[in-house]
Amino acid sequence: MATSTSEMRLSGGHPALDFVNTVDSRRGRWGPDLLRSFDDLVALAERLDLLGPNVASRLRNQAASEPEEAQEALTHAKRLRESVYRLFVLEDVGGPYPREDLSLVEDFAQRGLAHQVLAAAGIGFNWVLPVDDLHQLGQLFAIKATDLLIERGRRREVRECKGDNCGWLFLDRSRSGGRMWCSEASCGSHSRVKRFRSRAKPR
Repeated sequence: MATSTSEMRLSGGHPALDFVNTVDSRRGRWGPDLLRSFDDLVALAERLDLLGPNVASRLRNQAASEPEEAQEALTHAKRLRESVYRLFVLEDVGGPYPREDLSLVEDFAQRGLAHQVLAAAGIGFNWVLPVDDLHQLGQLFAIKATDLLIERGRRREVRECKGDNCGWLFLDRSRSGGRMWCSEASCGSHSRVKRFRSRAKPR
């Protein structure tokens, strides 16, 4: 079991889903929550290559000098995370997107999109959110979530891991489209061992 965003598996296949998966378990039990501080959110964004080291360092320094603002930004990011979770977990069962959660994610994303700038990327350009303040880090994850929503017609549905005490979300990129686990090496292996032991019990 991971204890921090610095060591958790990144098996969602998309930054928005790895953001959601910062709750270690959503099936059978809830938690622990790996977003315990604003630094945990920065560490995740850095691992996902959403932030460079200089921006990450600046955000950490700003959070240290403005602890109340950092806590507020973290609280808002967690609220966003739960809305993103409720949107995408319903793809696994074919349910409609909840309107309230869709509106919240849209609002976060729009605030971030309003501050994007055109930046050079190789021989071309990309829209980039500079992340000039602490709250914009959550907005960056909201933009990633809306990107994933927009791609719905060009991808498979998001799946929920069926492992005990898991429930992580992931993009199924398997050839068959029948992947059940966030990770074959962890949840998949554990489930197969549990099934084998159950069958091996004397009757």
